[in-house]
Amino acid sequence: MNTFKIIIAFILLLRFLITGDAAGSNDTSIYKHPLASDQITDPSIGEIRLMLGEAGLDKYWDTLKHHILPGFYMVPKMTDETEIKLGASKIGGHPDMPSSFQWPSWKNHPMSFVAQINLEEFPMNLVNPGYPATGILYFFYVYDYEVWYNSDDYDSDKKNNNVVYYSPETTELVRMEPPMTLSEDQIFRSALLEKKLELTIPDSDYLEANHLMNNETDLNRYSLEFRPKLLITYDRGIGFRFLGHMTALQYGGHPSDEILLFQADSDDQIGMEWDLSGLLHFFIKADDFKKLFFENIYTYRVGT
Repeated sequence: MNTFKIIIAFILLLRFLITGDAAGSNDTSIYKHPLASDQITDPSIGEIRLMLGEAGLDKYWDTLKHHILPGFYMVPKMTDETEIKLGASKIGGHPDMPSSFQWPSWKNHPMSFVAQINLEEFPMNLVNPGYPATGILYFFYVYDYEVWYNSDDYDSDKKNNNVVYYSPETTELVRMEPPMTLSEDQIFRSALLEKKLELTIPDSDYLEANHLMNNETDLNRYSLEFRPKLLITYDRGIGFRFLGHMTALQYGGHPSDEILLFQADSDDQIGMEWDLSGLLHFFIKADDFKKLFFENIYTYRVGT
């Protein structure tokens, strides 16, 4: 069912982007920069409930409403790193770290710096008042196809094949040079992040995995009717995400006490390619994020 629902959803989304039917316009230029347009509105809770009812799934509303999560959709804007303020949220480039930081590696393979998120730039209180609202998160991951495909234990070592480092300090930082052993293609090009807070809904795999919806007919309605229609009408693409629900390419199930911390997209300009235009996800337990405990984060890399 997963493969079929993905194909259907992709066809519907592609048709929408080409024709602009759902927006009532043939002008698709507004999609060239998803955050630049006010013509695409975001769904309200009421509109999500209405679409759920139109798909014949209104009986699940009291359950689903607790799993609609706010998160940030982010669009990278290619920017020379000399023009990026020290400590600003960004994709790629060089991390702005405390000088005592030691560059991470996995079994002598140095990790690539993926992104840094300055929490002070995000209205965290609108997402969850219990989440940290200050400090910087740094994301590292081995970017090496030889390691990915020729190591027997890399992908299975999900809690050690990444590093998420948190610094409460946002001012006394140093723009750190990567180790000499990292090749040019393992150092991503820098991009600032334009961001927008939006409501996100779970994938049907999430509902099934957490026994929130077990009827196969209803799961098919959710994945082939409700969710594609909502995404087609309101979605701003796959992209980079901070918090909210993951974009599911193959499987979107995970325990309900875990949250998506960060989603990295493939991007030719930045130089990121996650398994054939895929995604890299970082997951954390919600309570761990509140406690600033980052030792049990695990990753999920998936291609198209």
